[in-house]
Amino acid sequence: MRTFLTVLKFELNNYFKNKGFLLTTAVLMVLAVGIIVVPGIIMDRGTGPSSGGTKSEKSEEADYTLALFDKNASVPDLDALSAAMGMKIEWTECTDARQAENAVEEGEADAGFLVDDLLHYTYVVENRSMYDSLQDTFSQALAAMYRSQVLTGEGIDPAEMESLYQILPESETQILGKDSAGNYAYTYILIMVQYFLLIFYGQMIATSVTSEKSNRAIEILVTSVDSNSLIFGKVLAGAIAGLIQCVLILGSAVGAYQIFGESWGGLLDNVFDIPIPVWITFAVFGMLGYLLYAFCFGMLGALVSKTEDISKVSMPVMMLYIISFFIAIFGLNDSNGILIRAASFIPFTSSNGMLIRVAMGSVELWEIIVSCLLLVTFCAGTGVLAAKIFRFGTLMYGNPVKFTTALKKIREK
Repeated sequence: MRTFLTVLKFELNNYFKNKGFLLTTAVLMVLAVGIIVVPGIIMDRGTGPSSGGTKSEKSEEADYTLALFDKNASVPDLDALSAAMGMKIEWTECTDARQAENAVEEGEADAGFLVDDLLHYTYVVENRSMYDSLQDTFSQALAAMYRSQVLTGEGIDPAEMESLYQILPESETQILGKDSAGNYAYTYILIMVQYFLLIFYGQMIATSVTSEKSNRAIEILVTSVDSNSLIFGKVLAGAIAGLIQCVLILGSAVGAYQIFGESWGGLLDNVFDIPIPVWITFAVFGMLGYLLYAFCFGMLGALVSKTEDISKVSMPVMMLYIISFFIAIFGLNDSNGILIRAASFIPFTSSNGMLIRVAMGSVELWEIIVSCLLLVTFCAGTGVLAAKIFRFGTLMYGNPVKFTTALKKIREK
């Protein structure tokens, strides 16, 4: 135990003294805060089209300056059209389509509309933004004006008819189980966190083992330190460092939302309102799943002598986790389906599968216990196997050693 703690402390110091690790943590914390703070500004400014130019004659009080070519004088009142769109608009009336297009191209108007009648028009814009909702708003306003004209022609009060359309039935939602739609966002985020932790730290563990092997430092270590202490110390150090980094990054995002949450209008409340059982499942299954794959990366890193060979030898493990990841992504749409139920009991996929079932689906307590015991047993067995292959592989130099060859040699001993 003393040797294990020494290795653990040494590996943790390597992480916390590594400038790359500290810089990555700081950058990701800033990025997490920025993701919360910046969109509030973007959502305020980015709901219209991107004109790509400077508007020289736009009224300071208007939301938009729009060019309009009304071919058949279909729009009776531009003020009424602006009111129907719910915006303050400065209209630039054009005598032909080309004039409207020129106004948009030269930046004198945010966008333009070439209206044939109330049911047919062309939307003109220089660069269309992903957040551009102006065309939909204009369509709804024209549709409202068309209905008003038809109803007036039939002798029906348009205001009374519109008020009837606004009447909606009152309803309440009673969820007896899980709100899959409401829980989707934070479940997806937690799965992505697991993915990046494994990809980042798994490769780091494999690289660390191979680097020590390539500079011959591993020869001294394996002859003076128990191989179990070495591999378990390296893997657990990566797990602890990853956990601390994860807490700092997620904590920064949560703290930023507590301060700047008003700019989102409560849109992300469900994302940060994660129930305690989900956090516990994420911590237990996520950590065990990480350890399982980390042991695999550690043993495979010992089978190669050059760091450039790591990607090749670790590809099977990487592909296995990518399969688990895609099963989880597809399983988010059917948290009670047979695919995700089966995945929640397979050790290599249960870290994601059980998290989805606890967060979004129906799961019994005995299922969680059985899945956890399977994962713990498999993780411990993989750790013991990793220690044996680690000791064998670190003393083998030259070409990469095949995993099957290493197993055969271990059996012979």
